[in-house]
Amino acid sequence: MKTYLFICMFVACLVIGCSEEGVGDKIDESPSLLADYTVLLHKDGLMKTALLNADTEGIIVDPEAGDFEMLPVPHLFYRNGSRMGFYIPEEDCSANFTVHDFSDGTAVHSSVFAEDLNCDRDVKSVAFSGNKALLAYVVPKDNKENDYFIRILDLLKSPSTYTDVSLAKEPIQLLVSNNKAFILCLDTDITNNYALVAINIDSGAITHEVGLGTNVLKISQDGMGNILVSYPNLHSLIDGNTMILGITTNYLLGKEPKFGYAKSEYFGDQAMYYPMESGSKSSYPHIAAVYDFKENMSVLYIYENFLSLEERNLKYEIEDTTMVSYDAKNNLILIGYRKKGGSGKGGLMRIKPIPDPKFLDNVDLDGIPIELFQN
Repeated sequence: MKTYLFICMFVACLVIGCSEEGVGDKIDESPSLLADYTVLLHKDGLMKTALLNADTEGIIVDPEAGDFEMLPVPHLFYRNGSRMGFYIPEEDCSANFTVHDFSDGTAVHSSVFAEDLNCDRDVKSVAFSGNKALLAYVVPKDNKENDYFIRILDLLKSPSTYTDVSLAKEPIQLLVSNNKAFILCLDTDITNNYALVAINIDSGAITHEVGLGTNVLKISQDGMGNILVSYPNLHSLIDGNTMILGITTNYLLGKEPKFGYAKSEYFGDQAMYYPMESGSKSSYPHIAAVYDFKENMSVLYIYENFLSLEERNLKYEIEDTTMVSYDAKNNLILIGYRKKGGSGKGGLMRIKPIPDPKFLDNVDLDGIPIELFQN
């Protein structure tokens, strides 16, 4: 059954109290702001990590380097809980797939596509679950339709064993949930319509296919077993087990939460945290946003409303928002940003969310933050 919710509340401006002293302010009203974070950074074409220690006095960078092996910025990557998978092509047209677990510092490496070294192969999306990695790819064919596949790779076997599953439509995006792979596919040959295809990861069998129509932006998980399908003017929830369409939420004109355009996202308890295209709401291209799926309400944390002009331009040198996350233990929103000047540097700030929003602290980083893990 489809349930249509036509009104989507949208909070565009928040007046957040500015800190008079900035970094290092002591927040007396909070009993504890203790936290350790690992932030994944992009610097000079490489990915590295910084370990952060935080308390009521602020955030500092731990001099320890951590267990993450610095690597080139990957062509594709996928996050699954405390683990991230990285797809890195090699010059000989093979590739490496690495899964790093940020909870214990372990990593698993596998070689991919070493059997034929086809340089025309186009990998569209990657994902992983347990000891299985999945790669959606296209093999171009001259004068006829391209071939589409999902490769299911066993990460624990050496040499790597795999199964290729043939698809009828072009794969655009992959995600995994409950031992299933969900593929956003596009019929590029006839209808130009999108479909959601479900595959059993163990057997490689296609179990379901649901038509999605046109103008799909991306698919996500909502943290409650549903697949979130994003469109420009609405989103739909599809049950991950039954593949039955549930709630569809339509947006009022000008009130669109725009999370379908976000390059990164973090799911908390029935809420999505993401950098949102600001439009006319801010002078910065992207701002921190939180979409509450229970209330169908977006809350925007606009820099101009909680930092002075001097703080934004001179103290923190903010150019754009690159990631948004959530510290559930301390009920804090974390905003990662890129600094001005093309220096490859960034920063991370913590703020208290509504109903008592407030800027807390900031730390400068030698790199641009793209993901955050709470230790």
